[in-house]
Amino acid sequence: MLEFLIIIIVLASIVEWVSIKSSNNEEMIGYRCYPSVDGAEPDEEFAVNSEISNLSRSYAPVLRIEERFPKKLVISKLDDYDAVVNDEHRIFVSGVTLRRRQRVRRRLTASLPDRGEYTFSYAKLYAGDFLGFVEHEYRKENDSHIVIYPHRIEAEEFIKSFADAYDEIAMRKQLLEDPISVCGYREYTGREPMRSISWKMSAVRNELIVKEYDPTWCQAVTVVLDTSFHGEFEMHIRRQEYCFMAARTICEYFEDRNQDYTLITNAIINDGISSFHSTGGRGAEFNRILYGLGSAKNGETCSTDILLAEVCSGAFREQTMVFISTRKEEAVMDALARATSVFGADIITVFADDYINQATEDERLRIEREQHERETQKEREEFEALLVRSKSQDKGQPKKRAKSKAISAASKNEGVAT
Repeated sequence: MLEFLIIIIVLASIVEWVSIKSSNNEEMIGYRCYPSVDGAEPDEEFAVNSEISNLSRSYAPVLRIEERFPKKLVISKLDDYDAVVNDEHRIFVSGVTLRRRQRVRRRLTASLPDRGEYTFSYAKLYAGDFLGFVEHEYRKENDSHIVIYPHRIEAEEFIKSFADAYDEIAMRKQLLEDPISVCGYREYTGREPMRSISWKMSAVRNELIVKEYDPTWCQAVTVVLDTSFHGEFEMHIRRQEYCFMAARTICEYFEDRNQDYTLITNAIINDGISSFHSTGGRGAEFNRILYGLGSAKNGETCSTDILLAEVCSGAFREQTMVFISTRKEEAVMDALARATSVFGADIITVFADDYINQATEDERLRIEREQHERETQKEREEFEALLVRSKSQDKGQPKKRAKSKAISAASKNEGVAT
């Protein structure tokens, strides 16, 4: 018996020594975590894949893993995880034991509610010995990202007002130019209509010059997204987010119409002004636009004046401009006035502040309407309950009268019998 106990103690000591040695070896454990897609819609489910692998030929120690995921991450089902939230991350805690050269894959179904670029950062691994006397901590870095696209603006009023403004410009161009575009100039021969004369070029050349038109031309559009700060800091972030939503909704409008357009923005996507071009049809260019709008940081790379100067530099002149900005301010309107004189085309303005105020008012009216409907429903239910009680009382009274009549009739019969 004593020999058997000694053998057990020796074996346990060997296992404990091996586990202590393994738990202190950081190189033998590999870790990787990544989302299944690069970009997703708000609240769209995607998979979060994590892999823990034993890179050595010996058994890995018992591991307790704390994975740092984005704080806003929503997991649809948690079976083998415990979730803890701190100031920066949502921490998911789990445990695993690895055999030699074993790789364990885990998969979570998750979603994120808001626009932005989210990082699945590092994980902390706690390796323990066989008997639980020692625990070593080490950190495994991870740098996987996912971009959540901006929300669409679902309000029919916004889409209808923009579509009406754009269709009015397109109709006016059709009436004035038979939708054709200037592709050059030539001398006036006397047979051209007066409206085809270019008075600016005629003044430069000191002779009558007419415009030459390209009948295959289709009006191009420049969407300008300005995320600059224009006062009232407490509402600025909300206005910026609405600008991203408006840009996404307007770009989708042009995509569905197979309209050629260019998006130019001073949002923090790259080091300077960012430009995206798409020919419509929701192709790869549109995916790049969604990714850029989703990954943009709150802020701006340059002022509104510099952004409009870039737009009016020549490449985008005489195109219809859609100008999206946070707030209608005097400096913004002055910059737009200067751009209008240089740009040589129509400008449609979209200011987030106008729609946010309208949305706030609509939300207030909606709350009041729902409250009124709840009160009306409650009053209706109380009236119906009162009506049911009154009917039940009315049904009970005839029964009592019938019973009293039966008693009186019985007493009369007894008197006759007597």
